Amino acid sequence: MRTSTETLIAAMHILATEIQSDDGVANAAVAEAAERLAEQHIRITQLEQENDAMRADLLLWENGGPLP
Repeated sequence: MRTSTETLIAAMHILATEIQSDDGVANAAVAEAAERLAEQHIRITQLEQENDAMRADLLLWENGGPLP
């Protein structure tokens, strides 16, 4: 079983604040990784929705229905 992306992002945000690092580099790296993962997750979700809409349009077109 895999951890959800949302849970992984939340865990990384917590780690970014709780890691004990003298120079803060580890904290910054984990925080940046969490932000990038969150951005990618949002974009992937958007692309999946757009893809689903295009597939629905294609099915309508293939079955002789009008495209909007």
